[in-house]
Amino acid sequence: MTLGTNIKRLRLNKGITQEELGETLGVSSQAVSKWENESALPDIMILPKLADYFGVSIDELMDYKLNALTYKERFVKFMLGNGILQPGRYNSKNGLQKSYYIDTEKFTTNAQIAKIGEYFADYIRENNVEYDVIMGLAYHGVAFSTAAACALFNKYGITADYCFDRKTADSRGRMICGHTLKDGDRVVIIDDLLSTGITLCERIERLREVVNIKVAAVIVIADLTNEEALQKGLGAPMIEEKFGTKVYSIIRDKEVENVACKY
Repeated sequence: MTLGTNIKRLRLNKGITQEELGETLGVSSQAVSKWENESALPDIMILPKLADYFGVSIDELMDYKLNALTYKERFVKFMLGNGILQPGRYNSKNGLQKSYYIDTEKFTTNAQIAKIGEYFADYIRENNVEYDVIMGLAYHGVAFSTAAACALFNKYGITADYCFDRKTADSRGRMICGHTLKDGDRVVIIDDLLSTGITLCERIERLREVVNIKVAAVIVIADLTNEEALQKGLGAPMIEEKFGTKVYSIIRDKEVENVACKY
């Protein structure tokens, strides 16, 4: 992939126009257009600004896979660059003050959804998760699991069954859309955020009342379980013990704070 193609892909991923990118960098929209069409290259002094604005390294901008940033750093920069991770002072649902807020409602473009799907697919591959079905939990998990299933095929050539659940049954009493689950199916459940894990456990238990699946793994964008909840036996440990599975998160609470403070 060329530099111009990368710039265009990242710009579209951020949901901005050539004019808006030009204004940010202090160049004309015509200059941006020439970069994307490969009829001209950005000045070398602009490359650091481009990389920082899009939340990638210069190597990644130039399409060199040198991993100048760690996996988690790249993920946090992606979240920051797209306004999904918002630094500041926020009160969590349990009353504790946090230095950031993750707003998964900010996944509004197909490019953003495609990117988070790649992160999920990479995580499944890197952790050698064995599964039969990819499943999303309504509502946020539906989009993320769909993106992950597509990324598994597009990036790795893996075909897998896919489904998602409903919060209320349809007119025919069906709770699941897509692949018809069977007893014993190994299911990867994908969702957005994990805090206490109580709601997630209730959803899985309700699902297993319909069909006796095996939970191969639970994968979320971020595990936000605090120490107090962990001491009460909540969060990922509760889910892992209850369903004999493994809970994965692309990033955890402390990691978000530690990495985000660099930027």
